[in-house]
Amino acid sequence: MAFTYRTKDGHTVRFGSTVWAINGTGPFTLTRPDSAPPDWVHMVSADGQDVRLHAPEDVTLYYNLVRRVEV
Repeated sequence: MAFTYRTKDGHTVRFGSTVWAINGTGPFTLTRPDSAPPDWVHMVSADGQDVRLHAPEDVTLYYNLVRRVEV
């Protein structure tokens, strides 16, 4: 099943998409986690050093498709 996620800035993303955290960090690539509920997502930094596991609603709260810093 192909899951889609809505970002805080209103865009639709899926596994393989690149997003930015609302604090400006990133970019992160959405990947499918090996052991988590099926709709959860890993956010993996470009260098692979930062891996974050998120529930679907977290994408809407904390990530944008377009890089910008929100305060």
